[in-house]
Parts: sequence; C-alpha cells; structure tokens
Amino acid sequence: MKTVDISSNILSIKELLDMAKEESLLVKTKDGESFVISSADEFDSEVELLRRNHKFLSMLDRFKSSDETIPIDEVEKNLR
Repeated sequence: MKTVDISSNILSIKELLDMAKEESLLVKTKDGESFVISSADEFDSEVELLRRNHKFLSMLDRFKSSDETIPIDEVEKNLR
C-alpha cells in the first residue's frame, strides 16, 4: 500500500484513482484524516481495510480470548 499525503500536494480524484489502479492507496489529508482507496474487486483491499479496522480487530481479540464454545449442532440449527 502506498501512502499519499495530499496536505502539500493536491491531486485530482482522477489522479488518485489512476494511482489506485496500480496499488491501494492510504491518502492522508491536511486535517490528519486517512482514507484508503483501492480497486473494489480486490480481495487484498478488503484484507487491508480489515487490518486497519481497530473495532474489527478488537472484536476478534475478544472472540479469541473467550472460553465460551458453541456446539456445532447448535450453530447449524441457528443457521437454518
């Protein structure tokens, strides 16, 4: 993933999208906000977004540390 700081170098949306065709972009603004731009059909972009999603990672940590288990037959029943 390439980082693009647009606080000092303003790029057009077309320029950013053209760059994102090559690889995912992490765009940082003058305000300190960050955005990810990537091709919507790339599985890798979804993985990258989830890696940067702290709420999602915290949820996984909670699930991983939980001792609670659910029997597979109960899971199957709940899915029907």
